[in-house]
Amino acid sequence: MRPPRDSDAHDGQFQRHAGELLRFLTRQVKCSELAADLRQETWLRFQRRGSDEVGNLRAFLYRIARNLVIDHQRQLQARPVQEDVSVELASEQPGPEQIVGDGQQLGRLQSILEDLPPHLRQALLWNRLDGLTQKEIGQRLGVSESMAGRYILKALEHCQQKMDWMP
Repeated sequence: MRPPRDSDAHDGQFQRHAGELLRFLTRQVKCSELAADLRQETWLRFQRRGSDEVGNLRAFLYRIARNLVIDHQRQLQARPVQEDVSVELASEQPGPEQIVGDGQQLGRLQSILEDLPPHLRQALLWNRLDGLTQKEIGQRLGVSESMAGRYILKALEHCQQKMDWMP
């Protein structure tokens, strides 16, 4: 059986308070990952200092931990607040990929519309682009309002079928 090394003794002393320190640090910084990092830094500083000259080990560990929290808060205050760069750079304009994709889809839609019989294509375009009602389209094409509605529906079904719309 080997005699305990100083680091083993330090480790055992620290481990008695490690869970308690982590809870304390988590309450202070409101982030469990940061608290774990600060606890690790507490351990490193405790190792450097040693426990030979420490009267109250628990108080000593808490003092190190509290000082680390204060240092962290000072760093946060000293850092200039930065806006999210992605928000500043965000543009409502479409990106190159979007433009190319939209262009391809538009070209595909144009060829699909060209495949439609002229009266179906015209009924759909008047309805969707010009905002005409079925009654107005029927009057322009010389058909009933319900027939104009059927033209629009048939054209939409054709386009949807050919475009293979994705959800």
